[in-house]
Amino acid sequence: MKSVKTKSARLAVIGAGAAAVVAVPTIALASPGSGSSAAGQVAAHGKTVQAAGPHCDAGWAVKVQRKTKYRKPTGERDVLINKSKRSVKRTYTLTKHATTKWNVSAEASGSFKAWIFAEVNVKIGGGLEKSYSITATESHETSVPPKTTLVVTRGFQMRRVYGNTYYTWSNCKTGKFKSFQLTAPYGRYTAFD
Repeated sequence: MKSVKTKSARLAVIGAGAAAVVAVPTIALASPGSGSSAAGQVAAHGKTVQAAGPHCDAGWAVKVQRKTKYRKPTGERDVLINKSKRSVKRTYTLTKHATTKWNVSAEASGSFKAWIFAEVNVKIGGGLEKSYSITATESHETSVPPKTTLVVTRGFQMRRVYGNTYYTWSNCKTGKFKSFQLTAPYGRYTAFD
C-alpha cells in the first residue's frame, strides 16, 4: 500500500492498481476559551458545524421577580376646611415644582443600568420614564363635605421593580446572577384626603 499527502488529508490507496480510494478529512476541535461555543463546534473543510447538544444564543437577560406601585409626594399640600353643616366649594392651589428620576440599585456600570431600565420597561409593558417633572400650577375648585378638613397633595406615580440579571452561555448554562431594584416614575397624581 502506498500513501499520498495532500493539503487537507492523507489519501490511502489500497492495493496495487486498486480502484478504492478513502479520504480522511482533517478535523479541528474547538478548544475551551477559543471563542467557540462550549457546546462544541467542529471545523471541517473550512466550515463551522454545530456539534450535537443544546445550543443557546449567548448573552445577558433580565428576569422581573416582583413589581409594586407607590406614590412619591412633592411635599406640598393645601388644606381646605369646612366647619358648616352643608357641602361648600373651596379652591385649592398647588404651585411647587418638582422633578424625579429613575434609579437602578445594582453593582453595575451606568450603561448596564440603562440597559436594565430599557429591558424592564419592555417586560412590564412600557410607561416608565427616566425623568418626570411637575411644573404647572394646579388650581381648581372642589366640593368639601360638611364638617370636613380636606388635604390636597400631589406628586409622582412610581414603580418599584425587583429582579435579577443573568448570563446564558451558548451551551444553555446560566450564571453571573446580579440582583437589582429599579425605581422610576410613570405619571403624576393629585390626592384628596
